[in-house]
Amino acid sequence: MDNIKNKKEKQQNSVPDGQVGIRTTLNKMGFSDDKISYNEKTGTVTLNGRNFMKPSYMDEAAGRSYAPKSEIQRSVVDFYKNSSDPVVRVSDAYAAKAGDLGLTADSLSYGNGAVMIGGVPLNTLYIDDYGKAWARQSDVDELTSSLAERTGVKSPNSVLKKYNEQYMSNIWNKLNDIANRKDFSYNPDDDPVYAAYKQKYLTEGDRASKNAMANYSALTGGYTNSAAVTAGAQANQYYAKKLSDVIPQLASDAYDRYSDKYQTDLNLVTQMLDAYDSAYQKASAANNQTRKNVNTSSSSVVQRDKDAFDREQTANKSDWENLFNKQKYDSGQRDSFWNEIFNTQKRSENNLENNARVLNNEQQKIYLEYYRSLLDAELEESQANAVKNRSNAEKSIAEARARYGYGY
Repeated sequence: MDNIKNKKEKQQNSVPDGQVGIRTTLNKMGFSDDKISYNEKTGTVTLNGRNFMKPSYMDEAAGRSYAPKSEIQRSVVDFYKNSSDPVVRVSDAYAAKAGDLGLTADSLSYGNGAVMIGGVPLNTLYIDDYGKAWARQSDVDELTSSLAERTGVKSPNSVLKKYNEQYMSNIWNKLNDIANRKDFSYNPDDDPVYAAYKQKYLTEGDRASKNAMANYSALTGGYTNSAAVTAGAQANQYYAKKLSDVIPQLASDAYDRYSDKYQTDLNLVTQMLDAYDSAYQKASAANNQTRKNVNTSSSSVVQRDKDAFDREQTANKSDWENLFNKQKYDSGQRDSFWNEIFNTQKRSENNLENNARVLNNEQQKIYLEYYRSLLDAELEESQANAVKNRSNAEKSIAEARARYGYGY
């Protein structure tokens, strides 16, 4: 009775097929025991104090929770889905980061039981049933960026940003000045050239006016007269007119300077753009060459690993072929051995059959001789009866002849 009870309890405590320990699985992913707990009220496994998942099976006696491995893996992904550092599929995360840098997928490899980026092992959480590795986003980004830093590869966007900051701010400032320049206008009082002409003509006009007045005053004994005043005024007007006449030319010259500055600024922008384009193209070409070298090196490593794998596969294939041929030879030897046994048994069976057949013939001969003796006896008896009957018939005929005098 106790055996039946123990057997029943053992059946009740057995873990269903396909179930694995949740704590053990999380430990393998790198989560320490102090981060994993169980909420008995809700029947939920917790991680970092938050609800993680409900077990598919609980071993109450042992205090262990179980679930399919794939469900535990999905729960880890869901647990970090909305965080700043989600759990991601390594190939996808690396492709996004490496694509920005222009690195190929060859830098992502698998060897010695670890996923590696640029030859450096990645801290992976798990590898799913489809052979895909999963890890935290930050770990993938960190190793990918580290690879770029070690090899000197920069993303096209970072190269562009650097040269934009170095050149484009000045270019944009200059273009902004050109676009927002004031319309042309001319004010002689703001023109230093006009001020120089003004000073010159005022001085000459004043001197000419004084000379004219002195000349006309001398005619009247040195006294100022109306003719002297008029002559002085005319001299001033002459130079005032000369100053007025120079303004249009000064305005034209100012406009030429305005236009020349505009064209000069445009030419300067063009030169700055050419310098920017040349510097960026050279930096971009150098970065592309570095990226090409890194990708070629990574490709060579991948090819080397592939060649090594192929050699190992060839060696394994040769070993398997040798083993197969040996097994085939051993199988042939065994077949030959068993065939010999079979043939020996067959010969023995044939000998027995032949012996049995000989025995039957001997028996048949005895039976035939016996039957023949019986037939001979019967024949002799029949012949004797026939002779007796013929004798009796001949006797009857003779008696009939004697009695009746005629015969048949």
